[in-house]
Amino acid sequence: MPASEVQPAALSGERLQVTALFYDIVGSVELITRLDPEMVATMQRALHNEAIAAIQKFGGTVQQLQGDGGCAYFGIPTPQEDAAECAVNAALELVARCKLLQHEQGERLMVRVGIATSMVVVAATQGTRLPGQIEVIGIAPALAARIQSDAAPNSVVVADTTFRLTQGAFEFEPLGDHLPKGFTEPVSLWRAATRRPTADRFSASRRVSAPLIGREKELDLCRRHWASALDGKGQLVVIHGEAGIGKSRLVAELRSDMPATAHVIVLQCKPRGDTRPLHPFLDLLEHELGGAAGSTDLNARLHAYLRSQQLDVPEEDAEIIAFLYRQHIGMQAPASVDLDPAAEDRRVRCQDAMLRLLCGRANPCLIVIEDLHWADSLTAAVVERLPLAIGALPVLVVVTARDEVGLDGIDGANVASLQLSHLDADATSQLCRSIWGSDAPSDLVAFVHERSDGVPLFAEQLTCLLLETSDKQPPPSSSTDWSQALPSGAILSLQDLVAARLSTLGPLRRLAQVAGAIGREFDLDLLGHMVKADALPRPLDDAMRQLVRAGIFTAGGIEAEGTYRFRHVLIQEAAYESLLKAERRQLHAHIVELVTSGAVPPLTDDLLAWHYEQAERPLDAARCAIRAATGCMARSAMIEADRLLNFAQRQLEEIAPDTAQELQLELLSARGPVAAALFGRGSPQAGAVYDQGVALCGTSATQDRARWFPLYWGWWFTAPSYEAQRARSDIIVRDLEATADPEVRLQSLHCAWATNFDAGRHAYCLDCIKAGLALYNEHRARLGSFRYGGHDARVCGLGERALSLWFTGDEEGSARAMKEALDWAEKLAHPDSLFHALDYAVGLSRYRHDLHGAISVAERMRAIAEQRTLPGGRAKAKLFGGWARALLGDERQGLAEFDEGFALQREIGTEENLPIYHDMRAELLAQAGQFDEALAIVDRAITGSSQSGQVFWLPELHRRRSRLRHALGASAEEAAADLHRAIELAEGHAATALVVRARADLGQLGLRDIPPT
Repeated sequence: MPASEVQPAALSGERLQVTALFYDIVGSVELITRLDPEMVATMQRALHNEAIAAIQKFGGTVQQLQGDGGCAYFGIPTPQEDAAECAVNAALELVARCKLLQHEQGERLMVRVGIATSMVVVAATQGTRLPGQIEVIGIAPALAARIQSDAAPNSVVVADTTFRLTQGAFEFEPLGDHLPKGFTEPVSLWRAATRRPTADRFSASRRVSAPLIGREKELDLCRRHWASALDGKGQLVVIHGEAGIGKSRLVAELRSDMPATAHVIVLQCKPRGDTRPLHPFLDLLEHELGGAAGSTDLNARLHAYLRSQQLDVPEEDAEIIAFLYRQHIGMQAPASVDLDPAAEDRRVRCQDAMLRLLCGRANPCLIVIEDLHWADSLTAAVVERLPLAIGALPVLVVVTARDEVGLDGIDGANVASLQLSHLDADATSQLCRSIWGSDAPSDLVAFVHERSDGVPLFAEQLTCLLLETSDKQPPPSSSTDWSQALPSGAILSLQDLVAARLSTLGPLRRLAQVAGAIGREFDLDLLGHMVKADALPRPLDDAMRQLVRAGIFTAGGIEAEGTYRFRHVLIQEAAYESLLKAERRQLHAHIVELVTSGAVPPLTDDLLAWHYEQAERPLDAARCAIRAATGCMARSAMIEADRLLNFAQRQLEEIAPDTAQELQLELLSARGPVAAALFGRGSPQAGAVYDQGVALCGTSATQDRARWFPLYWGWWFTAPSYEAQRARSDIIVRDLEATADPEVRLQSLHCAWATNFDAGRHAYCLDCIKAGLALYNEHRARLGSFRYGGHDARVCGLGERALSLWFTGDEEGSARAMKEALDWAEKLAHPDSLFHALDYAVGLSRYRHDLHGAISVAERMRAIAEQRTLPGGRAKAKLFGGWARALLGDERQGLAEFDEGFALQREIGTEENLPIYHDMRAELLAQAGQFDEALAIVDRAITGSSQSGQVFWLPELHRRRSRLRHALGASAEEAAADLHRAIELAEGHAATALVVRARADLGQLGLRDIPPT
């Protein structure tokens, strides 16, 4: 058909996960050439009839019959959570029926079947010239059609996606990887051999065997009811909760507790089973008796089964059971069976027979009735009668259901109801680590808990999927959104389940789809603007109440009146994913228009960024994401900020560079402090951001340096050496001295005092601090605190003043400045600024040799570093804490802790305070009598400090070397030379405190002093 004849209406529809089944008669051409065409037509018609019967039996829809083959779909028009399993069941039954036909007709009649599962677009063909009622576009139908040719005669071949969804229910034989015609990548194929002999849906669908977590109280309750049942007081426990919450998992754990002497019966209510009377009981019999047989043989086998189960079933009830079973498997009942004509009496007699089948044993028995929400009316009636029937029997009945609807009739003194709640974060973490391993990244655990909402099944499947992905590629870093690691088009069986729930909503499904485009949480006013009132079968408020009752939404309550939330993120995703992409773009564009016009309340920047992205407006999406990241940075939420900036970067990559240059500079200005906080000040990640930013500024002569000062500041901050950093700070102070922006002038001085302290220029450092703090403004500082180093400039200036004043001999002034820095940091309540103040405090404790003070401050640093995920903070806490503990007597543990911190400090790539750390390690080694190793460390530290320009501690390194040389028996002149050099350097720095220490050592060692200069 020419493309021009395909009308636009053909593109309307929705996206659904569907399983496609294609079958074909083997050797049909050979049959036509050998047999009369009329006979072949009769054979084909018979096979098609059998195929239709098998497909429809398991809920499939026959889409097309053509010549010697046909195709069918499972999951449309009604989504099925077990669509893949139903397709394989239908295929196996089709093969079995084909074998019977071959036997009856005496001809070699065989079929091949191919099955595949994928997300497809389902479009109605009304209003077009296309044949059929629907059009299905996607990989599943194409792949199923291709792989059926790889099937052996009378066999079923499935693609890998279908195998993953059904591997618990069927035995499969691997066929290896094949490259179907027209496909570019090989596909793993599997031959479905037979159905596994599992009696419950949990065993059939379970992917991993994770331990039971977070259900200890509930399991204990079930065990207590079992104990009561053993005393002859029959109990019934109803376990209810949403899909995937762990009902079947809890029952499985209880079953594993059962002693060998206890009998366990599992009755499984199945989807679409409400039209099959008493199907859980009769399915169990079919499993036990092995299917169809002759009338006489069936009676014999049934009585043998009843005897083997030690069931006391009267002959009258046995005849009813046999009658029901024959109907169930499609056999005609014998004329001798006569049920009373009254309908209600027949119902009661059938119920009585089923109760005999369940409760006719004298031994202890556990009866599990799964998924009562799918039960037919007769089964539900039997369950309602169970509490009375088991009252004096050693029987525990456990019933599971998804909600409380329909459970009101189960009542009695021996009935208990148990609702399962979502797992909390700790329990989800345990579950995740039990699958992934103890080394599961903490951000992965947080991601799984957030996405799963504490629903165990989804948490388990999501962890498994990410684990499988990590085997093929490195896991994301802590700053990467784990959702980016999910395989594209990943199939999770829970998605089928949610799609099936949504399908029951009828016209209200549209409301859920539009709400899904708004987000997990949404405002009713916005939804009302999005959906036309005449498109709904009832008023919007009534429709929302119905969706709340159906468990799709939850209302916000009194404090958030007019707001709603999808009950589970997966419901929102399933509703949203069912929309065609073109319609999604239209919905998101409409949302953006409503928000920006002021017609509805504003949305948060991160949510608005998503809407812009989906509306294909990347520039606006990036702008909103950067604003949202800035807000996260203000709250010290650096990981979240980094994720938003990654999102913004992906948006900007969709735009021509010259169009997005200014926004790219804004992004880099925000990303710099985030990279420094997450990866360390000296990390390649932080340096690369600022190098890129300054280079980008340099491409345009019109850029205002003050506007992009954050990039220049970062360029200084990440300089490769202290000499380069000091040179860059001089340039920044000089070039920005005349700027009208006081915050920029303050921050340029901020660069200068930090760098010149390291150079030992304490007088100039104190002058810069004085000038800078005169420009400080608390309101402006809130923005500057996360733009420039992630800490407050006043905290930094006061802390630096405390250190420089100590060096210059002003002990009182130093202590006063340190207290002011800590007090101001506490007042700001900014965690990173407080940590910065503690960094100065622990350094000052080291200078003063205040061991107990160092330990106290290090412990506070450790707590903040763990809470904020600061690798540099953890390193410093271990360095200073370990040093102090070792000197206080715990040498072994203290040195180990110090070394661990030192290794971590070097790992994050920063040289900050390296001379001090070398000196501290040498001091610890000297205490342990390892003078040679300590001297080697100090020698390297002196060389490195001199070369790097970080010389503020160089006098102390020379003093340390003098003491070590003296301990190793060096001459007095050699030891004195280092002390004289220490005094010379300290006086050049105006470091009075260090001069005093060096002169004191000269006296203690009995060495010749030198006159003060």
